[in-house]
Amino acid sequence: MDRVTRAAQQVDDQFYRVLTVLRAVTLVYAVGVNAARWRDFEHPVTAWVLIGVMVVWSGVVTWLYEPRHRTSWVFIVDMLVTLALLRSTQYVHTPEMLAEHTFTLTTYWVTTVVLCWAVRWGVTGGLLATAIVQSVDVTMRPTVNSSTVGNIFLMVLAAMLVGYCAHALRVSAVRRVEAERAAAMATERERLARAVHDGVLQILALVQRRGAEIGGDAAELGRLAGEQELALRSLIQSRAREESASDGEMTDLGRALDGLAEPKVSVATPSRPVTMPAATVGEIVAAVLACRANTLVHGGPEASTWILLEAESDRVVVSVRDDGPGIPEGRLERAEAEGRLGVAASIRGRLRDLGGKAVLVDTAGHGCEWELVVPLQRVPGAASAR
Repeated sequence: MDRVTRAAQQVDDQFYRVLTVLRAVTLVYAVGVNAARWRDFEHPVTAWVLIGVMVVWSGVVTWLYEPRHRTSWVFIVDMLVTLALLRSTQYVHTPEMLAEHTFTLTTYWVTTVVLCWAVRWGVTGGLLATAIVQSVDVTMRPTVNSSTVGNIFLMVLAAMLVGYCAHALRVSAVRRVEAERAAAMATERERLARAVHDGVLQILALVQRRGAEIGGDAAELGRLAGEQELALRSLIQSRAREESASDGEMTDLGRALDGLAEPKVSVATPSRPVTMPAATVGEIVAAVLACRANTLVHGGPEASTWILLEAESDRVVVSVRDDGPGIPEGRLERAEAEGRLGVAASIRGRLRDLGGKAVLVDTAGHGCEWELVVPLQRVPGAASAR
């Protein structure tokens, strides 16, 4: 069981402990009320037997509501037992008692199962349980008066309140765990970033510089080192963006891309927001940064990049074009075959994980253009600008 599931279960456990106390309190009340009027019953012996069943079942169901036993069947059986005891009122009470709308044999004890359903299945479950219990109560009485209507109203309010609170507290607990996890990941990322910056990045930069100075085969080695240095920097920056937002947060992709603008990088985005989940935006921005890093490695610091965002009805397209030397045909395939997966993992892999694709439009020697396509139907909550 992961931490998120455990946090939600802890909320449920607290509710069921409170409801166990409520069941005990209402049981004591039911025993007291019935003890005070048992001489008025039509079948007093049967009434005491049924009260004994209530006591025994209260103990059994308390054990069944422990986390290791708490399945949907427990709630269903609890409801069936409660309905049977409630319906027995019609046999135990006299017709006059039913007509006067006196307390049922179970009195307020029946509310516990309704609230348990509300905790389990939210407001909907609570209202369904209320409808089931009250339908049994109403159908065994000859008439319906204001007392019956008042009881129904109070039970509806209790079911809605408990169902809503249970859901809200579960969501709050899950978000707290996710926030703690994000904070821990951010701390770990910063620690790793420092280690990478102090060690790997500095060594890669040194290899790149010395390779360019030596020339020959060393120059190719230096170029590869520079490519990996930029890829690592891009990865660190992209993870920082992803971990700063929760999974359900919506972000404007256009605004995120506008933040990449610099003297050699031009960005064009729609005037209206293109909202998408923050995690998706982070992956797209990381892919764009990988495209720019590839441009700097092969075209040098003077190479320019143009980024264009287009939001269509069913997809988002980000075009990244440069004026570098381009990528010769078959080069990416050879690099992937040799185990150098920088472009494949940073660009194509990210888009594939989003359900989209990265298309390379290239003419060797005349720059290249990447089209990053993400279908909106794979992005819940996304809205396109038109």
